Amino acid sequence: MELGIRVGSVVMVALSAIACFAAEKPQDLYKANCEGCHGPSGRTSDLGKSLGAKSFKDPVVIKTPASALARVIAKGKKEMPPFGGTLTAAEIRELAKYIKEMK
Repeated sequence: MELGIRVGSVVMVALSAIACFAAEKPQDLYKANCEGCHGPSGRTSDLGKSLGAKSFKDPVVIKTPASALARVIAKGKKEMPPFGGTLTAAEIRELAKYIKEMK
């Protein structure tokens, strides 16, 4: 019985560790990495405007496929830094999808 309790405890600790390292929600990634320039609703902040960032409400951006947005997020563009070294490919795809779904 004691062995079963120990194994159960080890499994619980392992699952907790996995949960801590799970990918963040796209809205959390957006808030941490994009909101400073693109604003909380996708409308460019003053800082973003000064750097030439586009509003996600701009018709050109609205027509841009999520796959193209993902490339920009990964590789950067003009003053926007690349996030391919800090976010996983899955996080970048989810972030691009989240941006496309912003209302």
